[in-house]
Parts: sequence; C-alpha cells; structure tokens
Amino acid sequence: MDFQIPLELISNLISVALLAALLYKYLQYKKKLDVLKGLDVLKNEKKLTSEDKEFIKKNLKDYKLAFENDEERIKIVYPVFILITGILFIYLSFQEAMIHLNLVVVAYIYLHISKLHNRNFYNFLKELSNNID
Repeated sequence: MDFQIPLELISNLISVALLAALLYKYLQYKKKLDVLKGLDVLKNEKKLTSEDKEFIKKNLKDYKLAFENDEERIKIVYPVFILITGILFIYLSFQEAMIHLNLVVVAYIYLHISKLHNRNFYNFLKELSNNID
C-alpha cells in the first residue's frame, strides 16, 4: 500500500505551525513589555537598583544585536522569498502556487514581526538607559 501525504497538507501544516509561533512570540512580547514598563515606572520614581541597571544595559546590547541580525536576515531572505515565489509560479499552476505561497507569506510576516519586536525592545531599553547612572 502506497501512502503519500499531499504536499498541500504539509505546506498548510507548516503555515499553521508558523502562526502558532507568531502567537507564542506575541505572548512573550507582552510579558517582556510588562517588565520594561515596570522598569520605566521604577526609573521615573528613581528607585532603580544596580541589578535593574545591569539588566537594562545587558538587554540593550542583546536587543541591539538581535535587531541588527534581524535586519541582515531580512535583507538576505527577501530575495530568496522572491525566488521561491517565482519558482512556484513557473512550475505549478496558479491555484497550486497560491496554496504554497501561503507559507512564504507567513514566513515573511514572522520575520518582520520578529524584527519589529526586537526594534521596539531596543528603542525602549535605549530610552530607559538614558540618564540611569
């Protein structure tokens, strides 16, 4: 018996997995943002401890690096996505290409949201790090 999983099903399952990863990333974003808001309140009340200041400095460096990596990754992946899209439309019928294009679009959105989150955290941490010493 020859059992074969349709390629469309695999493509859709990967898209759903990426959407679940987006939801998870959003929930993590909200948690981290709450921590940074709490640090902002402490900064305004001038109650930041030395541990808080070290946390801000360490995370500022980490998020700056993550943001720069995201920018570079998108610069590299963008032409790859265009190439994949072109190949899909050349070798598949329009309907089949549109089914698989879903995966490319979701992956592209995931990369941009990741970059956006890292940029927001970096900017917020940069603002927090001003005049903390």
